[in-house]
Order: sequence, then C-alpha cells, then structure tokens
Amino acid sequence: MKTFTFIVLFLYLTCFLFSEPGDLIWKYETGAYIDSKPFINDTSVYIGSNDCKFYALNAFDGKLIWLYKSGDLIVTTACYEKNIVFFGNFSGYLFALTSSNGMLEWSYYSGDYTIRSSPCIYNGLIYFGDNNNYVYALTKSNGIEKWKYKTDGAVRSSPCVSDGVVYVGSNDNYLYAINSSDGTLKWRYQTGENVSSSPCVSDGVVYVGSNDTYLYAINCSEGTLKWRYKTSGMVYSSPCVSDGVVYVGSNDNYLYAINCSDGTFKWRYQTGDGVFSSPCVSDGVVYTGSYDGYLYVLNSSDGSLKWRYRGENAGIVNSPIVANGIVYFCSSQFIQAVETYGYTGFKENKSDSYIPSKSFSISPNPFSIRLSISLPSSGAIYSLTGQLIMKLDKGKHFLDTSKWREGIYIVKSGMECKRVVKIN
Repeated sequence: MKTFTFIVLFLYLTCFLFSEPGDLIWKYETGAYIDSKPFINDTSVYIGSNDCKFYALNAFDGKLIWLYKSGDLIVTTACYEKNIVFFGNFSGYLFALTSSNGMLEWSYYSGDYTIRSSPCIYNGLIYFGDNNNYVYALTKSNGIEKWKYKTDGAVRSSPCVSDGVVYVGSNDNYLYAINSSDGTLKWRYQTGENVSSSPCVSDGVVYVGSNDTYLYAINCSEGTLKWRYKTSGMVYSSPCVSDGVVYVGSNDNYLYAINCSDGTFKWRYQTGDGVFSSPCVSDGVVYTGSYDGYLYVLNSSDGSLKWRYRGENAGIVNSPIVANGIVYFCSSQFIQAVETYGYTGFKENKSDSYIPSKSFSISPNPFSIRLSISLPSSGAIYSLTGQLIMKLDKGKHFLDTSKWREGIYIVKSGMECKRVVKIN
C-alpha cells in the first residue's frame, strides 16, 4: 500500500512540476475562421479574423487588450513599426492603428478589391498587393500613395523587400523585382503557374514557390534561375531559409528541406494533408501547420518528429510564429499559444511542502531591469529549458535583471512554479 501511495504521489508531482512541449498555455476564440498569421511584438499578439475584427491580445495569457472593427474580412498578416500596426481587409482598405489602444491613425482605399497580400515596411514606406493587380507603396506616416505598379494578375503574394528591391508574386505567373524607391521594374521571372507564395531573400537569392509544383531559387541581381526543385503538388507555402537550408510546404502533403547552394534534397516529412502553411525555424526546430489539423514540430537536421499538436478540428493553413519560448498559431476561429520546451530542470526537492499562491509573489510581470520576488521558503529561478539561473533563500529578493536575456523564466518554490517574462 505504501508503495502504491508513493507511485501515485510521484506521478502527481511529476505532472504538476514538469510541463511538456506541446502543452497549451492559452487560446482565444474570435467570431469566425482565422486565415491570417499572428504577429508578435514585445508582449502583444496582433491578429485579424474573418469576423472583420482585428485583435490585440496579451502574448502571455491571451487576454484581450483591444479590438478594431474593420468592416470586412481580414486575411492579411499585420506588420509593425514605431507603435503603429498595419493590415488590410477585403474591402480594399489598408489600416494603420496605434498599437497600444487600436485608435485609427489613417486608412488607404485601393479600390473595391480584396487585399490578401500582407504589408511590409522598408525605409519609411509600406508595400502591399491587391486583387486589382497592383503593387502599392505608401508613405508609412500618413498613407499617401508614392507609387503603384501594375501586373497582369491579382497580387495575393506578400512582398519582401531587400537591398532596395521589392520582390512579389502575381497570378500572372511572374515573380517581380521592383525598385522600392520609384516603382520601376528591375526584372521579372516567369514560372509555369500563379505565384501565390510569398518570396524570401537570403544571400543574394530570392526563393519562391509556384502553383506549377516548383520551388524556385532566382538570382536577385539579374533575375536568372539558379535552380528549381520539383514537388508533387502546388507550392502555396512561402519558403523560409535558415543555416543554408530552405524549408517549404507543398500540396503533396510534404514539408521539404532543400539545400540552398544547389537545390539538392535534404529531407522531407509527410503530414496527413496539404502543407499550405509557411514554416518557421527557431533554435534548430522547424514548425509548420498542415491541412490535416496538426501543428508539426520537427528537427531541422533530419526532419524527425519532435512532437505535434492537434488544433481545433480544422486545417492549419496559416503560419506559426515562435517568440519567447512559445509557438503561436491559428486553427479554425482560435489563436493558440503552446509551450515549445518542457521544464526539464526541476528535479530536486520534490519533497518540498506545498506553498499557497498568495504567499508566493512576483512583480512586475513582464519585467525589464528589476524583479521583486517574495518566497515563504527556499526556491530557484530556471530558464525555460531547465537551466538553473540562481538559487533563492526564503524571504524577499530584489534582483537586477538588466543583463538577463529576453524570454521566459520559471520561478520555483516548493511545489509551485510561476512563469515570468523578461522584455527589453
């Protein structure tokens, strides 16, 4: 009987003290399906929804900070600079809102066409595409149009700007390179089908997918083909480059890892349905969604599965983003925040007595240069990956945290753990 009681107690303490990768931290439900990708800035998550609203949420507990009613569906991913957040909607409006309270700074009307192309910012201008076939450049401060460039198809690809050049795809089958300052064409490259994928640039090469089933690597300087890699399905997914490898999903149900240098195959991972989601790479780990409803987390070195997380009974078509040890993604009408690491370092002192929450205080949270902790018994501070930062005695502690790295830390005392967040 004593042995059985010990086993039950051990399992209880293990579950209580050690969270696992893939544990849900929070989720927030909007009024309709979410097609856009979350954007993270400091302690806030910004996201648009098909309920026509744009949301600002607390990144660490998912609580609503503010919302803005845009008047139509929002499928674009927001961008941010100097306390202003930008996004477009299906009525052809690009909005600029104050990030702290959601107040409208300005809006720009491109015409009665849907904006599916997510905006990006470069040198004081904001760039985006529209279903009216145009690529736009607006002055970021007031929304005044500086130039627009006409393609021969709807622009649903999101622009990428590098070294004074705007790269963007169009449904006329071309990838365009446009001078960012004046909107003149530098070059264009023809693929075999629509280019809905959003390009990315690394080391003088622009990578983009096409509905013709290929991933393309094109030299930025002259627009010539470096190589292309054939998948077995349309490539809606936008590529991501990390450490000499380009990662991209395909409608053939696979996520691919291709060597940037020569376009040779490194590995691929099969999911249960099409991979429309664009991958995200963080700390040697690749995150991507699949239309089978799972978020997949893979080792970047060999494509082996670390873990996966089931979404809200709907395909995950938008892209995940990782910040502060948390992966944020959308499934159905929910935005979800999931743990990326387990608390593997809390293995000592399992016999400590339980400490009520009211006697265990931390402030402020999030913190920047100082942290105040009050403990009724000895404890310790750990990184999110379980590395011991410092041990603490019983009592009040006033810590200088100015040299700590940004991220999530765990304060443990007795059986209780609390998460605190370091920001700049």
